[in-house]
Amino acid sequence: MLISCSGSKNPTSGMLPAIERYIGGVYKSIKKARREGYWPAETDILIISAKYGLISEDTPIEMYEQKMTRDRAVELQKEVSSNLDVLLQERNYNQIFLNLGSIYMQSIALSSEIDQARRTGIVQEAAGEIGMRLRQTKQWIEEQHEVNRKIPID
Repeated sequence: MLISCSGSKNPTSGMLPAIERYIGGVYKSIKKARREGYWPAETDILIISAKYGLISEDTPIEMYEQKMTRDRAVELQKEVSSNLDVLLQERNYNQIFLNLGSIYMQSIALSSEIDQARRTGIVQEAAGEIGMRLRQTKQWIEEQHEVNRKIPID
């Protein structure tokens, strides 16, 4: 799962894992799914941060205020796309879910691995306004949990 950072942040001082620092709607949905036991197993979360670029959910980050702009997305584009390509080459994902607004999408525009994943049909992208993308993300989480429940465990 590749998601954007959140304007809403946990104001606790010091460093916090990114998943704890961000508290927007998508993050609330992820935390609820984990708390209630329907988070899809073996789902990695990668985050595109206006300040830090591409980070994992466990990356410790400080409280900050920096909004993603088109200029910032273009500035991050080469680094984020390159780092994303390396990660996608290292891991053999059979599905990638993207919840990124149009400005954040600019930061992955140079990713050859995302382009390849789109061509092979393993990318699912949330689309529309923020509320629509949030509903699609919740639905994807629930669907993945259902798929995982149907896989027999030996």
